[in-house]
Amino acid sequence: MRRGQAGARAMLLAADAVTRCLRGTWRLMSAGPTALPELDLSWQGLSRSCLAMVLTAPALVAVLAAENAVAGLSNAAGLFQSPPLAMAVLASQIAAFIMVPMLIAGLAPHLLRAPAFAAFVIAWNWTEVLCASLLAVPALVYAIGWSTPELAIAHWLAFAAIVAKLRYAAAAATLGAQRGVALLVVCASFLAQAGVTGVLGLWGF
Repeated sequence: MRRGQAGARAMLLAADAVTRCLRGTWRLMSAGPTALPELDLSWQGLSRSCLAMVLTAPALVAVLAAENAVAGLSNAAGLFQSPPLAMAVLASQIAAFIMVPMLIAGLAPHLLRAPAFAAFVIAWNWTEVLCASLLAVPALVYAIGWSTPELAIAHWLAFAAIVAKLRYAAAAATLGAQRGVALLVVCASFLAQAGVTGVLGLWGF
């Protein structure tokens, strides 16, 4: 009984930590660096943020459904009719988390030992959880047949504007970067995303 209660308490604490981190990430857009303490910038917080990729599973399902529709596959027959397509969608999502931090580490390796870089990775990981959820909306709308390809592009651009603001806020708050540097991070993220989806042959939701 006690073991079960302890497990339930641990799950509640974990859920509360996730909620706090997501709320803090969203608040970076308005509050800036003052919202960073909500993200848990400890080493435990870093590992938790890396595991946060699991939270994008619902978004991955929506994106895969949309990519199936683009490929002419019926989702009624199952989402995983094309394992290569499913793997490509998964790889694209993983790339969204790791490519920008890896690029920064490659261009400025001295930052790897700086607390600011760890804070950036934490903020970036939580930011990408929110970004994946936002970009899954136009994908879902298209997958269920409520929009045309042209309308889906318009929807994607609208949500991408929020994504850009989230990514900019994460870079500016953690790296203490000037406006131009934070903008470069945002541009690099979208260019990397476009490159990965192009290489993988995805439509790019």
